[in-house]
Amino acid sequence: MAGLGIGAALALGGVAAPAQATTRDGAPFAPAASCTKGKNLTNGWGKCTTPGTYKWRVLVDCTLAGSGKSSVVTGATRVNAYCGWGNVESVSIEFL
Repeated sequence: MAGLGIGAALALGGVAAPAQATTRDGAPFAPAASCTKGKNLTNGWGKCTTPGTYKWRVLVDCTLAGSGKSSVVTGATRVNAYCGWGNVESVSIEFL
């Protein structure tokens, strides 16, 4: 699978990476929550597995100057954010 390239990797289920958390003002934030994030062409997702009452959401930056965000969720769950225009370029998790 090493020689398949990014397009093939996306077609096989997306890319997962540890979450890089930020606060509302964009400052780095490192909660005790264990979260991952990933994307495919039109949506990004976040998944946190640590129990608790922390609130968070997924933000996506899209091609064609678009962006999107998920609803605010609490604790351990998975949530998606979608691009209305273009494809997902980056995914971040925002803790509120």
